[in-house]
Amino acid sequence: MTSGSRFRIRFVCVAIGVAALSAAGARVAGQAPAQAPPTPLAADAPFTVAVATAVVEGAPVYIAKEGPFGSQFQYINGGVRTLQNNGAHAAGNATTQMLVVLRDNPRVRLLFTLVDGNYRIVAKRSAGITKLADLKGKRIVVPRNTSAHYHLVALLRTAGVQESEVTLVSAPATAMAAAVAKGDADAISMWEPELQNTVEALGKDAITFQDNKVYRELYSIYSTTDVLNDPRRRKELVAFVREIIRTTGELQREPSKYFELISRVTKHPAPQIARSWEHHGFPLAVAPDLLNLLVEEEKWVAGVQARTPRSRTELAAFIDTSIIDEARKR
Repeated sequence: MTSGSRFRIRFVCVAIGVAALSAAGARVAGQAPAQAPPTPLAADAPFTVAVATAVVEGAPVYIAKEGPFGSQFQYINGGVRTLQNNGAHAAGNATTQMLVVLRDNPRVRLLFTLVDGNYRIVAKRSAGITKLADLKGKRIVVPRNTSAHYHLVALLRTAGVQESEVTLVSAPATAMAAAVAKGDADAISMWEPELQNTVEALGKDAITFQDNKVYRELYSIYSTTDVLNDPRRRKELVAFVREIIRTTGELQREPSKYFELISRVTKHPAPQIARSWEHHGFPLAVAPDLLNLLVEEEKWVAGVQARTPRSRTELAAFIDTSIIDEARKR
C-alpha cells in the first residue's frame, strides 16, 4: 500500500532491520522494495524449488532434501516471485503472494495447498480488548502487505472494523511478540511461531481471536506453464510432489522427529516450533473453499495494486490439479 492509498494508516516503526526484512520478504505482497528479476536457471540446472527458509511451512521440502530423493532437487530461499524469469521450477508461498505476482507472471499455476497456517490474532486484555471490535483504535503489529496483514483485515471486517481504524506497527519478524509484551503494540497478527511466543509472553493477559473459515494461510505449491508443458521438467515436478506427499506423511506421523531439522533451516528454536506446531495442517489438496477465499483476498490485493479484481472464473484458471493427481498415481 503506497502513500497515495485510500487508507490513511498511521505507521509506527519499531527498529526495522535488514535481517527482519529478509525474513518476512518472501511473504510480502504489493509494494515491496524493488527487486531485480531472478537469475534464470541454466538449462541443465537441477530441479529447483524456491521456499522462504525462515518459515516452518517449508518443512516437508527440508525433510525431502535430507532423504533419498535429496540428490534429485535443490531448494533455494525465495518464493513464488522466484518463478519469474525461470528462477525456479516450483515454489512455496501463501496465496497472497500468488495474487500479487500474477500481474507480472500470469504463467504461474497453483498446484495444491501444502500447509494450512491457522493464523490467530493475539491481543492484550489489559489494553481493554475482550472482543474483536475492541481492536478499533488499537496498535497492531503485523508484517505489512502479507498474508498476516490480510488475515488481520479479514477478521477486523467481521467485527465491522476497517483497516483504517487501527494503527499498524512494524517490528522485526522475531521481535513482534516482544513488541506486544513491552507495550509497543496492543495485538499481533502473524504466522507461527511468533504468535505462540506472544501467547507465552503475555500469559493470562493474552486473548486470542481466530476464525479459519474467514481466513487461514493456504501455503501452496506453485509452478509455471513453462514447466508444466516441458516433458522433462514436468516429470521432475511430479516426482518432487510425490516425494513431498511421502515426507509430509512422515512428518504428520512423527513431527517431533523433525523439529531439530526444521530449526536448523529456519533458525527458530526447536522448542518454539514444537509449541506452535498444532496450528499447522497439511491438506495436500486444493481446498473446497479455495476459490471463495481467493475471491475475497483478491479484492484486497487488487486494492493494494490499484487495479480491478480478477473474477472468480479468471482466478479458477490459475489452479491446476493435474500434477498432484498424477503424483498420487503409482
